[in-house]
Amino acid sequence: MRYDDIDDQLILNYATLKIAIYEEIKFLYQDRPYILGTWKNHAYHMTQKEIILQKPVEEMRSFGVLVSLFTEAFFHKKLITKQMVREVIASSGEAIKGNLTAHLYQEFPEYEVKYSVNEEKIEEVLENDYILSSTDMDFYLMRDMVTKKKEFKEGETGFLATEIIDNRGNVKGVAELRPHELQTTMTSEQDIWLETLGETLNSLDDLTADLFDLISYLWLTSPKSSDGYIEFHSDDALRLRNIKKKTWAGKEVAYREEDRFNIMRRVAALSSIWVSLGDKTVKIVNTEGLEENELYEFKDFKRMFEIGEIRVAYDKRSGEAKGIYAVQVRPTSILTPYLEGPRRTLGILDLKVFHYSHANQRAHKRLTRYLNLQWRIRTVKNNLQQPFKVSTLLKEMDFSNRYTGIALRDKFENTLDDLQADGVIKKWQYIDGMDEKQVGKRNWIKNYWAKLNVYIAPAEHVIKENKKFISYSQPLHTSKRKMEFMEEPAKKMVSAPIDAPKKQVHESVKEAHPAVFEQQSLELNDISLTPEIMKEALEKLDMSIRQAAKEIGFAHTTLSRYINGENKRQNKRNDDKMKEWLQQKMQR
Repeated sequence: MRYDDIDDQLILNYATLKIAIYEEIKFLYQDRPYILGTWKNHAYHMTQKEIILQKPVEEMRSFGVLVSLFTEAFFHKKLITKQMVREVIASSGEAIKGNLTAHLYQEFPEYEVKYSVNEEKIEEVLENDYILSSTDMDFYLMRDMVTKKKEFKEGETGFLATEIIDNRGNVKGVAELRPHELQTTMTSEQDIWLETLGETLNSLDDLTADLFDLISYLWLTSPKSSDGYIEFHSDDALRLRNIKKKTWAGKEVAYREEDRFNIMRRVAALSSIWVSLGDKTVKIVNTEGLEENELYEFKDFKRMFEIGEIRVAYDKRSGEAKGIYAVQVRPTSILTPYLEGPRRTLGILDLKVFHYSHANQRAHKRLTRYLNLQWRIRTVKNNLQQPFKVSTLLKEMDFSNRYTGIALRDKFENTLDDLQADGVIKKWQYIDGMDEKQVGKRNWIKNYWAKLNVYIAPAEHVIKENKKFISYSQPLHTSKRKMEFMEEPAKKMVSAPIDAPKKQVHESVKEAHPAVFEQQSLELNDISLTPEIMKEALEKLDMSIRQAAKEIGFAHTTLSRYINGENKRQNKRNDDKMKEWLQQKMQR
């Protein structure tokens, strides 16, 4: 009997259930043939032990875990049909993938260590040109703290420590570097991780802040394991940073190990920072007669990020470790209130912040973060026209002390010019102009220039996207419950992220080129687009989903979801891409 001939409402026995699960879920793993080949063998063959037990056996490994998810978690002690399997995979496919990650790595370490489960999420970020970030000031201060290694000094406890201070000089908390306090027992992988921790202090910079944001965003939007971890792969950050891969015979093959190491040692640094925040946002006491360390009260120190399993790649021939490719990571209760729950205030963070160099464009990165924070706050307060003081911006940009006088002003203005050219801001200008007669006078920076007001207009898409998220009442997860493996029915246990709203076509494009826009719309509207038409086109062209998606210009997983009817919402931008591609193929 062919699988397609099995009725959707037929009660499946164990043998046909395995086949149904494999056939319905395989589209999620089309890019990993080594998994599908193994799973297909398990799905279509019954061992003697399986025939007797009528349940998965240990030798089935990841596929056995997958089958058990349905028999023990989704439909415990229930009869299962093909339709039920299909519906669970449609609604919870990404959560299932997240739960299988560790099992797949154990079974296929050579392949899985190079694979990022966040590939689709990173594609979405690249399409959107932004990520979501908390705009709570405490969160901002903690992120800013990881960029300031020079402020960490040896404290009374023997650890390097720094105070977390707001822009009014109030102490909000204390951070300590504790690089050797691993939370798990030592394994060979953790020995390698411990070596990575060796350069903890030197790893604190603005690239570390990028990873702080990226990990927080992935945790906010990705399915988690039963104990709250997400998988973070070095490829995730390297793709967002536009780092070039090594080439072989003119083809890109892999990222350099040095680039991976630069990412993972900063993740290690993040896991080495312990933070203690005040019981309230600010606690002011009478300082007279008190020792310095008694001026404020703090809660217990907590690590900012916890590391779970560590993914290490090994050389095939020598067996030696090549480097850490991925880790399981989760923010702790120091950070999670700003990512979920009542303290969550989300705004967009321009993707350009990842593109700017942490070595020679530090001011660009810092000012982008600060302005994106302000755009969200000012959108809520409806005061986007409010100017900034030059002194405020200088403090945020934190230029080196070697820049003084005219050189400092040039660096300041050139940075704003770059942000305008890159579309991070729409425009900027001094409110009352610049009196060049004041330049060069004694203390002109402090007495004149630093006091000037600067108007900075946000890019139009920033306002539009922030308004969406401010008015967007539905949480990013349909449920706060994590996936508790094999314990509860699926409808109660799956945490499934929804897609972030996509950017719309910029109104100025219509205004600037109305004729072109209308002609393009007419041409595209003439093309019928349905999942069936796309599937039929691929069959006629004898093209794979991966090959077609590459030509269209988005991830193969995006096309796969569309063809299989898995999209939760329509994406007009992607629809237009597919229509344009179909039109080109039809004209040939």
